[in-house]
Amino acid sequence: MQSWNTLLNDSKLDISVKNEFIRCYREAKEKLKSYGIVMDEEADFMFANHILALLKRVKTRSFVEDMEEEDFEQVPKKVYDMAEDIVGGLFEKEHLPINQTEVFLVATHIEMTIQKTKGGTEQ
Repeated sequence: MQSWNTLLNDSKLDISVKNEFIRCYREAKEKLKSYGIVMDEEADFMFANHILALLKRVKTRSFVEDMEEEDFEQVPKKVYDMAEDIVGGLFEKEHLPINQTEVFLVATHIEMTIQKTKGGTEQ
């Protein structure tokens, strides 16, 4: 299911941003799959929405407020590293340093999926 199509119906989105989002989202999903991470439809939509918002923030160089480093301990380092692998290219493409807070926020989506899967609630 490509629920992210709903996100692309926003007429305010420039076609280049739409195309970049599709590329980034597909690449992210492939990387998630390589890690054995499969999101249900709701989690996938939230993840896609976050990737689109992050892409816009990278393009405008306007990021969320930095979090304290100890907050990053809320997700395992392995999950943080997955998230960095998934979105690091967005920053590199724009010649920006990787924003740890932005990576952490993506990592929370991955960790929630892992926890749901462990709990037997993943669909």
